[in-house]
Amino acid sequence: MEENALRCIDELRSIPGVAACALVSCEGAVLGKYFREGSQSSPLFAAMCATVLASADAACGSVRIPRPSMVAITATDATILILTVGEAALITAVIDKSADLSTVQRRLSSMAVRIGGEM
Repeated sequence: MEENALRCIDELRSIPGVAACALVSCEGAVLGKYFREGSQSSPLFAAMCATVLASADAACGSVRIPRPSMVAITATDATILILTVGEAALITAVIDKSADLSTVQRRLSSMAVRIGGEM
């Protein structure tokens, strides 16, 4: 599992515009990560992203729509994308504002589906 997580992080880092990323369990445990030095605590970031996805899932359930596959948090200088990976994990990525967001979203979505099939 650890080797798969490291491969996943290397692949995430290779996507142009990904400034930081993590593979996280749905409970918020960090399975693999890449953060620049001086960044926020990765365990805290992972737990918060898992919480955001769980909240989005609850919101979707309350209006009877399927579980979300992606949640985007857009700020002035970056976007955080949180994607489900199967039933047990999620990908989190901080995307620079200079990146082509739709291209990054497509690549991350494709990657999440593939990784979900491998887990």
